[in-house]
Amino acid sequence: MTFFELFKNFFTHKDFLPAADTIPGTLFTPLHFITAAILAVAVGLLVYFLRKQKEKTLNRLFTVLWAVSLVLEICKITWETVCGKVIAFEWTGNIPLYPCSLFLYIMPFAIWGKGRIRQAACGYVCTVGMIGGLINFVYPLNVLQNYSCISFAGFHTLFYHAMLVFVAFLMLVTGYHSYKNVVGILDLITPLIPILIFSVPCHIVNMIIGADYMFFRCTFGFLYPIGSKLPYAVAAIFVYIAYAIMCMGFYLPSFLCNRKAKKASAQSAPNEEHPESETPSAFPQSKE
Repeated sequence: MTFFELFKNFFTHKDFLPAADTIPGTLFTPLHFITAAILAVAVGLLVYFLRKQKEKTLNRLFTVLWAVSLVLEICKITWETVCGKVIAFEWTGNIPLYPCSLFLYIMPFAIWGKGRIRQAACGYVCTVGMIGGLINFVYPLNVLQNYSCISFAGFHTLFYHAMLVFVAFLMLVTGYHSYKNVVGILDLITPLIPILIFSVPCHIVNMIIGADYMFFRCTFGFLYPIGSKLPYAVAAIFVYIAYAIMCMGFYLPSFLCNRKAKKASAQSAPNEEHPESETPSAFPQSKE
């Protein structure tokens, strides 16, 4: 397939495409890596130029990006449902219940939420969302095993995950969100809360239709050799541990430093309140 034919077949469903290994821009092909590199540079430049924007401007930008991503997700699901050989919804793959899909549901809480709700939403974006976006720059298996990056499905997945990385990086460099100021255990686990809530409907759907949403079965891509040999509950526990590490790992240094400082402060407080209890000087002043 030529480069011109890629654009000609931009909206062609996978049911009507030739074998993936004959299509430029599918997974791990030079065109895939070139496209991912261009997006990575674009994300970096945009973050650099927008690094000094105020919160009000960032809220407007995040609102637009969230709305665009929501519309594109609906369009992509509709397109894949009605444009194949048979009009049918792919229940085991097209429901937006993946780790990166949580962005669609959580972003309003990051933009308009307050206090711990906003902390939890931004925490997801700057941990699991960011990591998922970075992974899908290189390994967008769900889509590029069938489509070229020069296709509607390929464009959608690369744009969506680039946007996830962009939003996370912009939150961090502007101070919209921070990995610091983590004092208590609740602060540390707050970024994990959206994942725990989101996992409930994922488990229900997985058990009903045998899907692997949120990758709780560990049957996705390189995880298959592990997940195929494990019971669902055991695989899910391993996945929960992985999410916990991703969600809390970025905040752990701040938590440990603040806890150490708090402990040191508590130990020094009695000496400040009762100076007479301090060890007397080896060279006391003579009385006049």
